[in-house]
Amino acid sequence: MLMCRVVGNAVATHSHPSLKGFSMLLCRQENSDGESNGAPPFVAIDLFGAALHQRVFVSTDGIGARGIVDDESSPVRNYIQGLIDE
Repeated sequence: MLMCRVVGNAVATHSHPSLKGFSMLLCRQENSDGESNGAPPFVAIDLFGAALHQRVFVSTDGIGARGIVDDESSPVRNYIQGLIDE
């Protein structure tokens, strides 16, 4: 599980059918002080309606993510697992 901040939305004109109905957000990993660790942002599906600049927990468990979208052949790997209150 990674502590991240939502830094944008991901939009695709064409995506895997298993992602239909899911919002995709750009997340940037941070340390506990809220500072970026320098890694590039990555895409995660959103289950909670996270807002721009909100801190979130992201799971990188691809098997769990594919279970959420109910498709074992889905390319999804990351999903927002919880929101962090500030």
